Amino acid sequence: MIFTRSILSHILSLENITSAMMYSTLNKIGLEVESFCAVVAPKRVVVGKILECQKHPDATKLNVTQVAIGGVEGAYETRQIVCGAPNARKGIYVAVALEGAELPNVTIKKAVLRGIESCGMLCSTTELGFPKVNDGIVELDSSIGELVVGKELSEYPMFNDEVYEISITPNRGDCMSLMGIARDLSVAFELELKPLNPPKVSDNAPGIGRVLQIVANNKHDASLLFQAIEAKPSTLPLCVNLLLGYNGILENAWLKDALSFSTLFSGVILNAYPQSFCQLDGQKVVLTLKKDEFGLESIYYENEKLSTIGVNLCTHVSKEAYVKEREFIVLEASYIAPEIIAQKVMETKAKVDTKVFQRSSRGSCTDLKVGLSVLSSLLLGEDGILYTDTQELIEMQPKNPITIDLELIEHIIGANVEKLRVVNILKRLDFGVEITSDENFIIAKPPLFRHDIVSLQDVAEEIIRFYGIDNVPSTPLSFVQKHQNGDASREYYFKRKIAQKAIGVGFNEAVHFIFEEREKLQNYGFEVLNEVLDLLNPITQELNTLRSTLLLGLLRAVERNCNNGFNAVSLFEIGAVYNKKREQGTSLAFIQSGLLCEERYPNTKGVKGSFFGFCDRIARVIGGFNVEPLESKIKLFHSGQCAKIIQKNKEVGLIATLHPKVAEEFRLSETYLCELNMELLSEEIPQVQMYSKFQKTQRDLSVVLSKSIPYYKIRECIEGLKIPSIIGFYPLDIYEDSTLQDKISLTIRFALQSDVKTLEEKDINVAMEIVLDGLKKTFGVELR
Repeated sequence: MIFTRSILSHILSLENITSAMMYSTLNKIGLEVESFCAVVAPKRVVVGKILECQKHPDATKLNVTQVAIGGVEGAYETRQIVCGAPNARKGIYVAVALEGAELPNVTIKKAVLRGIESCGMLCSTTELGFPKVNDGIVELDSSIGELVVGKELSEYPMFNDEVYEISITPNRGDCMSLMGIARDLSVAFELELKPLNPPKVSDNAPGIGRVLQIVANNKHDASLLFQAIEAKPSTLPLCVNLLLGYNGILENAWLKDALSFSTLFSGVILNAYPQSFCQLDGQKVVLTLKKDEFGLESIYYENEKLSTIGVNLCTHVSKEAYVKEREFIVLEASYIAPEIIAQKVMETKAKVDTKVFQRSSRGSCTDLKVGLSVLSSLLLGEDGILYTDTQELIEMQPKNPITIDLELIEHIIGANVEKLRVVNILKRLDFGVEITSDENFIIAKPPLFRHDIVSLQDVAEEIIRFYGIDNVPSTPLSFVQKHQNGDASREYYFKRKIAQKAIGVGFNEAVHFIFEEREKLQNYGFEVLNEVLDLLNPITQELNTLRSTLLLGLLRAVERNCNNGFNAVSLFEIGAVYNKKREQGTSLAFIQSGLLCEERYPNTKGVKGSFFGFCDRIARVIGGFNVEPLESKIKLFHSGQCAKIIQKNKEVGLIATLHPKVAEEFRLSETYLCELNMELLSEEIPQVQMYSKFQKTQRDLSVVLSKSIPYYKIRECIEGLKIPSIIGFYPLDIYEDSTLQDKISLTIRFALQSDVKTLEEKDINVAMEIVLDGLKKTFGVELR
């Protein structure tokens, strides 16, 4: 935001404040100055008055003017000046550059233009080094001060000014206006704000109830205040146009510029409905507040939507472009809580006017009367009519009071701030302050326009801004580590323990953005966010949504590593993922591509990885697990080598071989993937168990069975027999040849042990017979 000292002086007395003080103070109170410059009109540029203006006899676009440059009325000192500006005319006050004046791009000398002598130059604002305000010469008015012919232009504050551009953080919507900046400076400099002059209301002005009615049939979040005026389009004061020019928002349209200036000045979102949208014809104008097709609160007239609160202003054009007569205009000041409008726009993805939405979503000013007062004063002119009274629909929720512990405030700030100073700072910031019977506590009620203040820490930040960070003494930090054993710390340490185990078995940790490309997620069959919940302003088109899997990021990382010459890549990542409802979860993902380890002595050809070896590495990280076949629709996974990971009878993730087509797309060799739901994993606490002192023995059992029977079914069958002496078993070998036809030979190795004795051969044989009998009955196996 850009403002000048001269315009700010309308609100705050700055006579004793130097530019250095202003610059330093703005930075100290958190309104960072991005740029500063002094702008001064050149010497020998004076206030002039055009006494005569005639067409040049030998040029169609030139005028010959007689301009007063000094003296008093009736005895003016004059100069003849040839001017090509279309707005040059008799009676206006202008900026005259006399002979010898050095303008930014030219030195003024006496000249002859088409045979007519010209002794000076009538200047535009740009020729003087100021922003453009029109297409011709600048027309001076009383807004710069009393116009005295012959007075140096640089003697007027507006033409000997300081221009400040400040950066406003998103939480300080209250400072996106001159009044907000003036409020903060008044606290810093301990100055009083100047009162604003209210608009003049004539004694015989009609009441607004005769011409306007506001209707709201349902409960609403927006607050609205309406006034009505009759005004004639006119030229806005020069000070107004200059400020709009500095900010790059001048449109040279009477009503639009008045709205822009009043909003910039007051911070209130202002709107206007000119007579072009309706005709009075002796009837009331009835405006209705209701929700539009997006659920956003809007103003309607006879089922025509005129504007959307906090999103878009009225687009009807004022009659100023066609006639110069007085017209009826409805003025509107509005407010809607930033958290409400921001959430609704995000959900609906409605098209917004960025200038309006930026203010409403950051928090506009809640003093609607001040905004209307500034606007109506600007529009009325000398013969305008301001209708008495207002019509309103107010729904502003009061802010919750904050109890301030002064001792705690001192600890937060790091300095002893007197209670009286704390109270004075808060009152100047428009806080409601209540003194309690306990001298260590006060109760502060934040003003409605301070949307960012909700806690004691926020209040402490306000106090330190004006107490001054430089006034806080430097002291050593007293840091005492406390025992932290909450859910968050336990979750963190569990994640890091998993990471350490993964690193221990040869995986390298990777970290990626939580963003992903929506189209790629959809192409591979992964879940994506519902469109209404997707990102409004993505970083890039390649990162335009929140990720639902970690695998795509890991695949790209493997591809980059392989392109850089690595042929043994093992990575893992722990990170956030999101489902279609934008609910956050945590995943743990692994990827192994190419060799298990690089070619290096004694493995001169490296160590080739395998699916079962990958499973073993994962088990050493998360603990033992079982796998069951899975038919997945995800196109990354090989349809014949994809399985669910079962741990403690819960499905915690999946493991698969990368599909050959995808591997070819990424130019990868044999690659294996695993993704687990981190929230379903748990850290096992070691439990004390009895162990047997008797000898453990092993016994192999080979059976012939159908190829279609998965091993996990065999495992479930054997576990269901609950044979006490069998303490473990696992598949040892699979054999198949043509003699077995559609069957295979499976060898299972059993570990047997008793807690009460050394097992004899007959005990072992009984256990094996029970296993064989169970398998025969369930699957029809045969002993090999």
